[in-house]
Amino acid sequence: MPMVKIGNAGAVGVVKDLSQHELQPAAWTDANNIRFLDGYCRQFFGHGTVFDTPAITPYHVMAITIGGMRHWIYAGAQKIYDVVITGGAAVHRNVTRQTAGVDVNYTGAQNAWTSCSLSGIPILNPGNAVDPPQRWDTGAASKFVTLDNWPANTYCKSLRAFKAFLIALNVTKGTNNLAYMVKWSHPADPGSVPITWDPTDQTKDAGELDLAEGGDQIVDGLQLRDSFMIYKEQSVWRMDVSGDSNIFRFSKVLGLSGAMNRNCIVELDGFHFVLTGSDVIIHDGQSPVQVLDKVARRALFQDMDTAYNDRSFVFKNPFLNEVFVCYASIGSTVPNKAMVWNYKDKTVSYRDIPNLNHANYGTIDTSLGGTWASDSDSWDSDLTAWNGPDFTPSTTRVLMASNDTQLFMLDSSATFNGVAPVSYLERRGLSFGDDERLKTIVGIRARIAGNAGQTVIIKLGGHNTDPYADPEYPVSMTHVIGSTIACDGIVTYRYPALRIESGTAVQWRLDSFDYDVRQGSRW
Repeated sequence: MPMVKIGNAGAVGVVKDLSQHELQPAAWTDANNIRFLDGYCRQFFGHGTVFDTPAITPYHVMAITIGGMRHWIYAGAQKIYDVVITGGAAVHRNVTRQTAGVDVNYTGAQNAWTSCSLSGIPILNPGNAVDPPQRWDTGAASKFVTLDNWPANTYCKSLRAFKAFLIALNVTKGTNNLAYMVKWSHPADPGSVPITWDPTDQTKDAGELDLAEGGDQIVDGLQLRDSFMIYKEQSVWRMDVSGDSNIFRFSKVLGLSGAMNRNCIVELDGFHFVLTGSDVIIHDGQSPVQVLDKVARRALFQDMDTAYNDRSFVFKNPFLNEVFVCYASIGSTVPNKAMVWNYKDKTVSYRDIPNLNHANYGTIDTSLGGTWASDSDSWDSDLTAWNGPDFTPSTTRVLMASNDTQLFMLDSSATFNGVAPVSYLERRGLSFGDDERLKTIVGIRARIAGNAGQTVIIKLGGHNTDPYADPEYPVSMTHVIGSTIACDGIVTYRYPALRIESGTAVQWRLDSFDYDVRQGSRW
């Protein structure tokens, strides 16, 4: 086999759970900060700070448009702030609840806040047994206040919107935690919040019910099409409008999967993507599909620091068809790593993330992207055309809340907040369908796009006896974008390996490549 051609180098993505020597040559066994998009391997776009430095360390972010102005709300350990671009500058305003003009601090925690919008009214829930849900009327001088008509001495783990209802999950009344309770409001009139949560008022539709089956507690919930899905620790329940005096009908739809934490569910075109306690699934309200099975499920959970699993969360990046599963890797206390699943191409990749507490997508002020004056990247590393728009539209931008007291915008630059990312692709344990023979690779012919004159490093190596062992890389070659046709270097191994790393290139894309291979002797 003189030449093994790998077209669409990113079509398969990373596969970590199967034996390396049995994978097809187009599969990668590892990658970092490389996105698999449209069949290509592309270095992830970077992130940069926006809205200047936030007033508090942000734990949760939410987008809302008020009077045509695009606001972002961020909540932290004690306070809630709003930020908006006014006159080209970021204006941060403290919107924490007050009594007699003095802030009444919250008892917030990482990955405890949940949020929703009802008729354009932002509602944030601290998710503890101390602070009730909070509502903002969005007025110029207004502060957050306790949600109107919310019952006294009552709290909930999660609060979500469903049609005209608000749904409270895992309810605490006084000091009594009712971890299996679903509590719903009377439906709200347009432009307002519910007028009652009283289940004893027979003239209203408010109610409550315990999902008492099983020992798993309620974690979170989210609307799916015309249903509301309730996620317990090990099961999923469906909540549908019944059309009778019961108001809602409940049915169990999944018995082996729940949600790992709050904020671990996103909606994808009529499906829910869910990070469970031991898997990653999508489902349509009936049948679950394991999206990482025989790809990277075991690798994902083995890389998580179990002491901080409660801080894991997910978010979607809709313009690029991606879901980020954010988690604290072993040794970290805050999510610093993301497994990225492309739900159109069905590929897995990995990205370093800047110690995130939460992330969300929404619209941004157009002045935050696309202008040359606001672009901090160097000439060679810039992503945008002269005075042109960013790669991602302003309507689908992701804002990331960093534990480093920063607000970052995803896919906004070539660098990771001014630092060139360490990115690589690796394929170990190549057998080319024959574990018995030695193979001599005499060169790599790679088609790499990027800034002409910048470099990518191509390494060849392998292992002679063990396809699972760390390979050695005795040959390192430099591919100069725009001029290199082939990198010639000779290695002989029973299980060759290939590694492609960033050199001086700050943005590059591997389209396809060829192995120039010679078969050797058997054992």
